Amino acid sequence: MGVTKKAKITFTCEPSLKDGLEVWAQSESRTLSNLIEMIVRQAYQERSTPKRPDHSADPQPTQPQPARTKTTAAKTKTKQIRGKTK
Repeated sequence: MGVTKKAKITFTCEPSLKDGLEVWAQSESRTLSNLIEMIVRQAYQERSTPKRPDHSADPQPTQPQPARTKTTAAKTKTKQIRGKTK
């Protein structure tokens, strides 16, 4: 094996997590260490990248309502009055 200049990190996890990661690493022909480095690198890049505001939750702009004219307002008022008096 070659000499590596990479920093070494030790962490603990549940045995079931280790088993799942080993299966994942094997399915991609990677070492467990290489898989974990890739996962951590991706998470770090996502966290380090400035996030753009998410406007998907903003309400969609509505179409402006046509201006009410005096005639339209008078008809609406007449309908309201008629509905109350019947």
